[in-house]
Amino acid sequence: MNAADDPVTVMIPGDLHLTEPGLPNHAAALRAVADANGWLRPDFVQFVGDNVQDGTAAQFDLFRALTARLTVPWFALVGDHDAPGDPTAQRFRERVGAPFGATAVRGFRFLRLNTQEARPVGLSAAQVTWFRSEVDAAVTAGEWVVVFQHNYPYQIWEDFAGPGVDDWRAVVQTRRVHALLCGHTHYWQVANDGHNVSVAVRSIGDPEGGPPGYAVALFQGEDFAIAYRPVEERGPLVLVTHPREATLATGPSHVVKGADEVRARVWSAVPVGAVAVRVDDSPWAPMEAVGGGFWRSSLPGDRLAKGVHRLAVRAEDSAGTVGIHEIEFAVDPTGRYTAVPTARPLVTSTAFC
Repeated sequence: MNAADDPVTVMIPGDLHLTEPGLPNHAAALRAVADANGWLRPDFVQFVGDNVQDGTAAQFDLFRALTARLTVPWFALVGDHDAPGDPTAQRFRERVGAPFGATAVRGFRFLRLNTQEARPVGLSAAQVTWFRSEVDAAVTAGEWVVVFQHNYPYQIWEDFAGPGVDDWRAVVQTRRVHALLCGHTHYWQVANDGHNVSVAVRSIGDPEGGPPGYAVALFQGEDFAIAYRPVEERGPLVLVTHPREATLATGPSHVVKGADEVRARVWSAVPVGAVAVRVDDSPWAPMEAVGGGFWRSSLPGDRLAKGVHRLAVRAEDSAGTVGIHEIEFAVDPTGRYTAVPTARPLVTSTAFC
């Protein structure tokens, strides 16, 4: 396996909305940083905007004190709360850095957009031109494209419309984008429009639908896996990395066509004693450690009926704490597959945005 085949792991904390030290959202953000520095060790941490609540100098100082603790690379997006009344994001530029940019890691090009150049959402003509050029260059280079942006295209009760958005859509609907990862919503959701997969990460400040936390995403070739981890949770973090979850499948290359294998990544602060897998209602079967925190087992896809099946991987650490990741995956021996637009969980109301 060459370096370009190695996985890329990204931690994505939800919107922090920092105001003062010592508040629950600040404590949750510190916990996420401790996890990143300790047992998780992602390739980088990506903050998805609304890093602070009111865009003040003191709040940005608090954010910078937080990021100064990180011992892994990090990047940040501009959110609406980071730049109130500041469409050029000048205070963000001065205290955090460039409001958009690109990073290439092992065959993936990660693009960071500033969707706050107009309110409630918008991109300048110059940024759209840069975005299109970066995507086209990545496609030419054979790289997979991952986009980070604050605004979620499927935010309920808020239009994803504004200057440059039609041009943004023209790019993402006519080029292959591996994933769109966002914040802003305060709730967690994964959506598949039949062409692209988008994820909204639950906020750390004012979370909706569950406790505050962060997402962990893993990219490796055609595989893309993501899970949400509440900061209050302890024990192993398990991520099924192959087969690709049905909600994340956008084409035939993302379904099981025959005999295959299950792969999972397990992170833990203490040693892991056993990892097991179950397909549908079959008995739990042990998985084999293959190094680097990865585990594998055979998947008898040639004996599974066409359609959607359930898969679970669980890991138990030396303290007896269990972590589990459950997904549904698609099987089609003909190799044909058309993604059906869907979203999980279904969200019909929000107190924010």
